This record gives sequence, C-alpha cells and structure tokens, in this order.
Amino acid sequence: MSENSTAKTGDSPVNWDIKSLRIFILVARVGNLTKAGVELGMSQSAISRYLSNLEKRAGGYLFQRHGRGVSLSELGQRIYPLVEKILEDLGELSEIVREEAERLSGLVRIGTLPSLSRDIFVPLFFLMQKEFPGVRLKIQEGSGGQIDNWLLTQQIDIGLPYRNNNESQYADESIIQMQSYLVGPVGDRLTRGATVAFKKMHQIPLILPSKPSAVRMKLDELARREKIHLNVVLDADSGLMQKCISEQQGGYTVLPWHAIKEEVENRQIQATRIVEPEISRNISIVVNNNPSKATRTVSRIIRSLFDKSRIHQ
Repeated sequence: MSENSTAKTGDSPVNWDIKSLRIFILVARVGNLTKAGVELGMSQSAISRYLSNLEKRAGGYLFQRHGRGVSLSELGQRIYPLVEKILEDLGELSEIVREEAERLSGLVRIGTLPSLSRDIFVPLFFLMQKEFPGVRLKIQEGSGGQIDNWLLTQQIDIGLPYRNNNESQYADESIIQMQSYLVGPVGDRLTRGATVAFKKMHQIPLILPSKPSAVRMKLDELARREKIHLNVVLDADSGLMQKCISEQQGGYTVLPWHAIKEEVENRQIQATRIVEPEISRNISIVVNNNPSKATRTVSRIIRSLFDKSRIHQ
C-alpha cells in the first residue's frame, strides 16, 4: 500500500461501511493485519478485502507496508480522527438506544383477529420479551366488530380489525390486502378448482360472521349487486367454528388464505379463490388517541412483523 493517491471529495466516512471503519481503526492501532485478524477472528485476506474496499471509497491508500507490518499513510492519518469520532458517536447512540429500551415500560392492550395470533402475535411476544422486557402485553382475540367496540370503549390500545375501503372514524393504516376463499369439505366439487365465480355462491349453505362484520356487509352488498341470494344457515363469528362446520359438510364459509393455510395443507378442508369479482379485505392497525410510548413502539413492531410475514396470498 502506498500513498500516491488523493482522497475523493464529498464522500464522508459516515457513509462508509461501519465494519470496514472498525477494521481500519484496529489495524491502525496494532499495525499488523495478522494481529488484527486474530483479534477479530478473521483471516488476513478478509481484512485486506475490507481495507481495499475502504480505500476505494477514500480514493487513496490508507496504509504503507513495511517490514514490521503497516502504518498509516498521510491520507490514513488525516481520516483517522474522523473515523474514531464517528465510531465513538455510534457507541454513544447504541448505549442511548439500549438504555431507552430498558426504560420503556407499561401495559399495552391489543385486540386481534384469531387468525393473526400464530404469525404475528406469538413472534411479537418473544420479541418484546427479548428487546423490551419492561413492556407487558395483554392480547385478546375477537371478531372485527368486537375489536371496533373495544376500540370505541377504549378497552384496548391497538386494534387490528378487518376493513372495507370505506372511510373509518379512525386514522386506519391498511397493513395488508388479502383475497377471500370459499371454503368447503375435502372432495367438494364447488371448491375443487383454483377459482370460483362469486355467482356460484347463490343459495349454497353459508356459515358467515354476523352483521355488522365488515366482511359480511361486503358479501351482502356484492350479492345485491350480482342479484344472488346468500343462504346464511349460521351466523358464527368464530373462524374455528366456521372451518369445523365446513370440514364436516355443514356448509361453506369465506376466509382469507392465512386463516385456512394449515388446514388446507393438511387436507382437512379445501378452498378456492373467489373471483368475478375478487373479494379483497384489508387488515388495518388502529391506535387509540394519545398512545403511550410503549404503545407506539408495539404498533411499529407489529407493522414490521407484517412486512416480514407471508400471511397473504
């Protein structure tokens, strides 16, 4: 490594790879790539690659080689105090974040649809236990209508109900849009294919959530528009009950994929996506007025869990 090159302008070390900056500081301190590699548990070639990438960003050589190892070039000496200050600031920031996580506390009450528990709220529990042990969760399951009522009466801080595209009294944030499936027993002809037209639901026995469920209202509205009759033989807000009755040939129900995925894969029920028109439903996150810091943190984490999950299809 020689110093016969000049640094690029307008490119601050803060924009560089943090790991490369830490390696740069360590190599500068110990003056030897092998020693730095031993301390970091890395090979000398890996250390060299990181430094080479850093030098490309800097626009010049950062070290000079000599018999005893390496020493900082003129350019390296110039940026060394800047990099040291950046890493010191990052350390202080990490400490502030860690202390803030330790201080965060309080009860956060959540109302959720049962179908979201396994994919969203079980991971949420373990994440909160690890990162924010001072925050206690209270999670209760219910239908969309129940969740709205809990929000209205302020029995929960965060609610995740289904939503149509109509305006809500809350500042809802739509998390994910899901298509609806007609669910029936294994071997059933109507639900055998990949899709089924909505009109095919005319007069078939249906187990649906009771009004004023957003899903039920949407199905009723579509039925009027398509001039078909929905023969609801049972009003049941429990998704588990809807699936069990369908499995035992008591009727059909309408559910999103994530609510039936496991049973379909285990061949307990079968399902076909409803088309002409497709029936989409939104899950929204609703945070009550004047949320606590813990509530805001939990709602942010729930959003990130939705982003990482694959509950939609």
